Amino acid sequence: MIAGILFVIAFMMLANQLMGLGRTSEWPSITLASELNIPADRVFSDWLILDKPVQFILGDVQLWVILIFVAALIYWATDWAGEMLDRTLTGKRPAPPALPQEPELADSGKSA
Repeated sequence: MIAGILFVIAFMMLANQLMGLGRTSEWPSITLASELNIPADRVFSDWLILDKPVQFILGDVQLWVILIFVAALIYWATDWAGEMLDRTLTGKRPAPPALPQEPELADSGKSA
């Protein structure tokens, strides 16, 4: 349910950006940094290897893309957790009993 809500919100944000593009002929950038008022020159970590990806995710990637990935992750996690809980709580299901089969007759026609 939450994944579906995030998915719909992401596409509504994309539609909002496309309408802004149609109005002003400029792509309105809606990122996490723009929504949270994070300055572009902020350093998040002293480690350069962590700072570059965080800057990319917060400042460069559009928010609707992030929401779609989060929705997919939530959907996968709930599906996986549901399968694991189903396996552990129900255990092995017994095989259905085999139905007795009638012996086949030698002739397949009508007998007198």
